[in-house]
Amino acid sequence: MGFVLKFLLIAIAISWIFSKLLQFFLRSKLKQFVDHANNLKREEDIRRKGGRGNGNVNVDHIPRDYQEKRSKEIKGGDYIDYEEVKD
Repeated sequence: MGFVLKFLLIAIAISWIFSKLLQFFLRSKLKQFVDHANNLKREEDIRRKGGRGNGNVNVDHIPRDYQEKRSKEIKGGDYIDYEEVKD
């Protein structure tokens, strides 16, 4: 009877220790995975922005007919087209 009781106590202790170690390793691996995914997302956002984060606006293409129309409408002086933004 004493052998069975010792065996059960040792088996319970070993399984408890094993479960705690497993939880620790799974949490650390999950944290590494989340950190890696966040880094990939951050790099993708930077790549999508084109590496520019200085607040400047770059226009890659202005249609030719729009340029011709704008040059005919505005006579003399500089005109800045703006849109009012309410806070």
